[in-house]
Amino acid sequence: MVAEGWVVGRRMKRIVAFLLFVLGSAVARADPPQITWEWFNAAETYRNYKVKGKDDLRLAAHYYRLAAERGNAAAAYKLGDCYENGTGVAKDAVTALEWYRRSAAGGDRYAALRIGWFYQKGIAVTANPADAVEWYRLAAQRKNIWAYHMLAFLYFDGEGVPQDRVKAREYFEISLPQTDDGWAKVKLAELIRSSDPTRARRLLQEAVRQGNPQAPQDLKLLEIEQK
Repeated sequence: MVAEGWVVGRRMKRIVAFLLFVLGSAVARADPPQITWEWFNAAETYRNYKVKGKDDLRLAAHYYRLAAERGNAAAAYKLGDCYENGTGVAKDAVTALEWYRRSAAGGDRYAALRIGWFYQKGIAVTANPADAVEWYRLAAQRKNIWAYHMLAFLYFDGEGVPQDRVKAREYFEISLPQTDDGWAKVKLAELIRSSDPTRARRLLQEAVRQGNPQAPQDLKLLEIEQK
């Protein structure tokens, strides 16, 4: 009982902390100065040169930082991405997460998705699928289609949340038309193979053409079942 109470208490603290973050973000959010968008555009130009060198990438990171430090959430996300991948700066997952947090606090949906990924995979933090779910939900509320994609897999597997195949299907149906992801097709086919085997077969055929390694086996089993 003591251990169970400790787990519940810990989860409640985590939920409260997350809610405070969301509420604080809503209060603190404001349009960044126009100059930050000029810096952001300069960064994008340097980063997207067809032929670019290390100096171009360093300049891109520099301008992202200028904009991010003045409250531009999009620039903070891009700077976090620079640190995550070592683009123009030394690779540093901890610093990447810090900038993703600042970006998410400014309302960025892509940053919330990346924070969820960091918690799911234990990058710069202790792996915590339940926290990952909260961040993916926030990203989904902000209309990030890949957040629905990630939530679908977590509900399918029961990772960080109780397993819920109905919810998994709902999120796959939302995300798949835009992601066109082979693994999502394989998982959705499994969810509907009994209720709609024709569509399940079509999804698996598409996944096979995309090179998904699991799809050929699942398709073969489905064809055997349909005989």
